[in-house]
Amino acid sequence: MIQALALVAQLAIAVHAPDAAPACDAVEISVAASAPGNSGPEVIPPPFVGFDILRSTVSPHIRYSREQNLTTVEYSYVLTTDHTGVFTIPSFEARLGNAVSRSRPLQIAITPATGRAPLPAVIARARVDTSLEVSFHALAKPETVYVGQQANYEVAVFLNSTVRDRLRRNPTFFPPDMQSMLAYDLPTRGVPPRRQVGEHCFDALVYQRALFPLMPGRFAIPPAQLVYSLPLSASFFSREETHELQTDSTVVIAVEPPSAGRPADYGGAVGSLHVAAKLDTSASRVGDPMLLTVRVSGTGNVKLFPRPSVGVAWATLVKGDERVQVDTTARRIAGSKEFDWVLTPRVAGELDLPPIRYGYFNPDSRRYEIASTNPTHVRIGPGTLASGDTARTETLLPLRPRYRGAPSAPLHEHPAFWALLALVPIPAMTLRERRRKRGPSTERATRPAAMLAAFRDAGRSHDASEVRRAYTRALAERLSLSPDAFARPGSLTRALRRRGVSTATAQDAERFLRDLDEAAFSSARAFPEDAARTAAKLCKTIDEEALPRGYAFGRVMGIITVFVLCGVGGGVAIAHAKGIADARRFFDEGVAAYGQHNFVAARESFVASVNAEPDAPDAWANLGTASWAVSDTARSVAAWQRALRMEPLASDVRDRVELVHSLAWDSAGWVPPVSPAWVFDVGAAIWLAAWLIAAIRAMRRVAWRGFELSVASAASVVLLIIGFFLADRASGRHVAVMRRTESLSADPQLGSERGPTALIGEVVRVTGQQGAWVRTRLDDGREGWVESAVLILLDGQSME
Repeated sequence: MIQALALVAQLAIAVHAPDAAPACDAVEISVAASAPGNSGPEVIPPPFVGFDILRSTVSPHIRYSREQNLTTVEYSYVLTTDHTGVFTIPSFEARLGNAVSRSRPLQIAITPATGRAPLPAVIARARVDTSLEVSFHALAKPETVYVGQQANYEVAVFLNSTVRDRLRRNPTFFPPDMQSMLAYDLPTRGVPPRRQVGEHCFDALVYQRALFPLMPGRFAIPPAQLVYSLPLSASFFSREETHELQTDSTVVIAVEPPSAGRPADYGGAVGSLHVAAKLDTSASRVGDPMLLTVRVSGTGNVKLFPRPSVGVAWATLVKGDERVQVDTTARRIAGSKEFDWVLTPRVAGELDLPPIRYGYFNPDSRRYEIASTNPTHVRIGPGTLASGDTARTETLLPLRPRYRGAPSAPLHEHPAFWALLALVPIPAMTLRERRRKRGPSTERATRPAAMLAAFRDAGRSHDASEVRRAYTRALAERLSLSPDAFARPGSLTRALRRRGVSTATAQDAERFLRDLDEAAFSSARAFPEDAARTAAKLCKTIDEEALPRGYAFGRVMGIITVFVLCGVGGGVAIAHAKGIADARRFFDEGVAAYGQHNFVAARESFVASVNAEPDAPDAWANLGTASWAVSDTARSVAAWQRALRMEPLASDVRDRVELVHSLAWDSAGWVPPVSPAWVFDVGAAIWLAAWLIAAIRAMRRVAWRGFELSVASAASVVLLIIGFFLADRASGRHVAVMRRTESLSADPQLGSERGPTALIGEVVRVTGQQGAWVRTRLDDGREGWVESAVLILLDGQSME
């Protein structure tokens, strides 16, 4: 009994809650119970009559103190109610074994919902239908904005207490697709706000997005969609029913800032802005570059703030990088954008960086304003500066004075070339197949036996007609002709000579056939006794001397090959003569203008020449040289690249390509010093020679050497594959030259985050395209998006 009283004395419970709260607001109740030992007490909450439980602690927070040998458990309950008045919450109980401790009852005054922090506009303005379990509304505020001004798009889901308790997971929200606007998602903070409609309270889930129209017009935002599921019963295993809702479409109207009062240096910035400038050093020398950074900060579409207009009379300026920091933690988008310049002093002395003015339109005051920096004092000491006329005094790069026109198109670029390679194996394979079917000795073994048997039978009959019939049939079978073809005098001699039979044998065969004709068709002449033996002897001699039967097929294939080669040659001649006259005239005009130091006119003449004949390497090489003379770096690199890809062995062009950027073997601009046409020709020659030798062996009935043919074919195929690789490299596909120094964007859209910088004249790889944006990869592996207008593609057929 004494131990029980001591335990009750040490068992304690404390409850904390606010004395008052507005209706529909969350009320948090904290409960802490402690007991001696290392076992925490059990806390039993009272019934919360008149309140709805939003959240409660499932597992308590337990703390144990070794010094006091005391264990404390903590619970938390979040309640709400839509009724007003004073509510009494009964005592909480803490139990440990038989010991019980109770807290004091709580009294909470619930007042009408007034004086709270402002709610999002969609919550305050939406017309909530209390008869619906879920309401879904969207709102764009303000509906009319200036181009570049922020408009907030808000979507709210209103859930009554019944649906809130039944939901097992959060609803799925599908935002609409917004065209011609730059969007930023705004964060959601704290507990979800609540809306009281009459006597009903609704939990509101809010989605907010900041929109910045990029052009004037009326933009309709499609409806947003919401998908949620509710169980059909209170059972945990109950099947769920899916519901879909969508909002009405909203409209944002964007108008241009007024033209009245617009500053002359206004670049399109909209917002409430400040500008500051700084130099990386306050003392320098003439010719030593300094870094000038101008920082534009404030609220607005930070990513699209234009670069300020900066002019310094005592220095030269070169644009540098840009950096953007966007703050989306507040309801209005803010941040800063920094712009760099490389400033090179030209005058020594105590000088001031003049104030930099930045004009912008303030949508809050609806007028143009000017932000300005403070002047910055800088001390410039004496130094050296490169002369501005240095480019005029340096040695000009020489031109190619003679126009050779477009080289003959390589054989591998004609379809007839590949048709010939495909037809070449047919004779050898056909002859080999015939020999395989007949066997190696069938033709020579079977024909004499059958022939001798036919002549033996004809000789026994002592009939000249039978001998003549057997004789002409044997000759016709051997020569692949009809027996009637030997009826005319001299026809047999001509047929035998065409088949390679000697003149004497052909004449003897012709003379014997005429003797048989007289004996068979005339009654005056007697039948020769040895006629059958003579016929058999002549047929055997003819069979040995005559060419193989596949010889005619091979001759036909040879004729086809000649025609194919003639077609290739004709195509080459036609392509070589294309557009030479105009291209040569423009070329000569460009050479003359370059000699007179009229570099601009020379460049334009060479542009006209390459447009008239895109396959002339001399015109491309001179276009690059003339562009270099007028400091057109991008066009000079692009033209030299085109010339080098047409003539990979041209040392003059290869040296000039590396004037701007050195090219490693794995860079996009490196061209292998090997002509693809040579590799194709060598591979095709090996292929033709291998199959020609195989066909000759087959005609002469020499054994087929498969290993030699396989090695030769494999070598030719490897060379052809290498040729395709070199041709693809030389074609310039998926390769481009940067027109100007540009920072790559992380996404294909205006105002995207800036990444690595590609220099003017740098050769890059093109890895993808999306609309007017092209994804490029630099030689060091860095990637990003640029507008297509910034690139000169090397696979184009003209130079703009």
